[in-house]
Amino acid sequence: MNTFLTTCRWFAILASTVIVGNSVTPSQDAKRSDIVIADFEAETYGEWKADGAAFGSGPAEGALAGQMQVSGFQGKRFVNSFLKGDATTGTLTSAEFNIQRRWINFLIGGGGHEGKTCMNLVVDGKVVRSEAGANTIDGGSEELHSASWDVADLGGKKGVLQIFDQHTGGWGHINVDHIVLSDKNTAPILIAMKKTFKVNATHLIVPVSNSGKQTLLGIYHADAIVQSFTVALPLGDEPYWLAAYPLAHFGLSGKEITLAPVGAMGKMPESAQAAFDRIKIGTASDANKADDYQQPYRDQFHATTRRGWNNDPNGMVFHNGKYLLYYQHNPFGIVWGNMHWGHLESTDLLHWTEKPISLFQKTVTDMAFSGGGFVDVNNSAGLGKDTLFVAFTSTGRGECLAYSKDGGLNFTELEENPVVKHTGRDPKIVWFKPEQKWVMIVYDETACAETEAVPASNRDFSNRNFTFYESKNLRQWIRTGAFTDADRDAVFECPELFELPIEGNPGESRWIVLGAQNRYFTGHFDGKTFVKESGPHGDSRGALYAAQTFSDAPDGRRIQIGWVRTTPFATRFPAQIVSQSFTLPQELTLKKTAAGLRMLINPVREAERLRSTTAIATDDLASCAGRSTEVLVAFEDMDRHELIINGIDASFTGRSARIFTDRTFNEVYIDGGREYFSNARKPADVDSTESSISSDKVKSLQVFEIKSFYDGVLNVAHMAVSAGNAM
Repeated sequence: MNTFLTTCRWFAILASTVIVGNSVTPSQDAKRSDIVIADFEAETYGEWKADGAAFGSGPAEGALAGQMQVSGFQGKRFVNSFLKGDATTGTLTSAEFNIQRRWINFLIGGGGHEGKTCMNLVVDGKVVRSEAGANTIDGGSEELHSASWDVADLGGKKGVLQIFDQHTGGWGHINVDHIVLSDKNTAPILIAMKKTFKVNATHLIVPVSNSGKQTLLGIYHADAIVQSFTVALPLGDEPYWLAAYPLAHFGLSGKEITLAPVGAMGKMPESAQAAFDRIKIGTASDANKADDYQQPYRDQFHATTRRGWNNDPNGMVFHNGKYLLYYQHNPFGIVWGNMHWGHLESTDLLHWTEKPISLFQKTVTDMAFSGGGFVDVNNSAGLGKDTLFVAFTSTGRGECLAYSKDGGLNFTELEENPVVKHTGRDPKIVWFKPEQKWVMIVYDETACAETEAVPASNRDFSNRNFTFYESKNLRQWIRTGAFTDADRDAVFECPELFELPIEGNPGESRWIVLGAQNRYFTGHFDGKTFVKESGPHGDSRGALYAAQTFSDAPDGRRIQIGWVRTTPFATRFPAQIVSQSFTLPQELTLKKTAAGLRMLINPVREAERLRSTTAIATDDLASCAGRSTEVLVAFEDMDRHELIINGIDASFTGRSARIFTDRTFNEVYIDGGREYFSNARKPADVDSTESSISSDKVKSLQVFEIKSFYDGVLNVAHMAVSAGNAM
């Protein structure tokens, strides 16, 4: 919001009141009913005219493909120009209307690019009011927020609204809903807020709402910004939870810091004052609670972060006897944003212990995006044999490498960073033994000879490719080639490159290229580029996304873990403290089939140890109700079989399946790993325990209960780690 419009709101509030004695009462006009210009609840735009490709034929019912969760709209539908991503543009124009009230109130979100992602009011052929969304940099939220225009000076005139999307980069879209003429201003009153603290403890304790508007806050020391983060502070008496953000990384112990909003003149909604006052310096124990791991929306045998949000697994590597699982992490909310690398460790691939954040974003303009991990077994970088490395995307700089000397708890960046600069993200680095060199595969969006040679079936994403770089010392990198496919969705984000032996064919293998959409190619890799033999194979695999495999696994297995995209249960649990989850570790193998070489996906053999007892049922699924389970089921025929296990759909096409059901999702492994998918629990079924099979052709059935790996001694271990973080 610019200064002029904010000032107008204050004067308009005063102008819409009448002073009686020493009191202030609303004017008579304020009693008139609102006039709805558009609520966008129909399937089409009606009298609104859509030009370009961004808006489609009608309002959206939620997030579109590739978009973060959208909230804050009213009713069932709203305007959303994210159709086919940020690359599309267009304009949505209203019919002419009479300006009959003092205020035009509306909900708006998306990109904050003035004049490019905005809604305009046009009177007499001129733009007289304009409002953009809230976001211009990586991070932020897709939540729509209230805005108002004072149009008292335009009363009686005719106006036209333009919803405008002319930006093709990040946040190149706009969301709008519920536009009304009113005598009341519904936009929040903004006031200045600032706090100064002495850092006499380990963490910044921040209250977090799961439903409010995101605010950009900055941590300042000696007038310089140290860190920034987006957070939805609770407004008024909204439910909230507490986030504990570690400060040791910034070297601020004993120093004074100031916390204040970034931009918007340092102002925030007045209703956030109480929450802002609750922000303090403390310890992790001020936020973390003993029952964090027992919350009913917490998965019990799948890894999750303790509090906040997790998405892509990152930096997966076996090092010093431990499996290290880093991940994209927002410590300030259960929505995407503020990308740090969270950290989990395991010695058995089943039980995971949370460690402190290992990689920090510099600010929201330079977040730590996804990448891989590896061990420098030959001391290529000159930092010592077996030094642990991670590669990640710095959103403000490019592809970066960092190393750890304390087992992966903390990382130091190479002085040469960024080692690669391009338009892309998500580097994965592997050792190419034949030439004794390192190879980086990274997602790229730059037109190149390879994309020109392979026309795209989807022109909107014609530049997508996986690019290869090589290095002998990990410090200097040279581009060697790229791989793309006509199906550009199969070469999108989080690439993987690894070699798999062919089962039953000693000495024979193929290289695999795998993207975030879980679709893969088989072929040959010569150290410089990949040549496809077949693919893409597989499909989106349900809720699974951005799977990554462990580097340097001790037994040669290729083990992957993926992000499972689940939905928060905000209505049922408004103060929910965690969202999203990870799959079980899965072993990938390559096998010759009638259709050709295909990759099988199965849970690692260790998963059998999750079973708490022998089978608790062999006749029906009734015993699954309210439990975490593993179900082994086989049918007499190869067909479509309808199943529901503890309220989550588990239907599949095949003959047999191994089905793991946790609290928020399930994993379905079909016919010995020939197919795999996961299903997230629907919010409407949050309390459902329905368990049933529709078929009468069940050949065999076994149900095993799986106990929480947070129970007993494991739960004590987690508590001990949290207490250690608070020291």
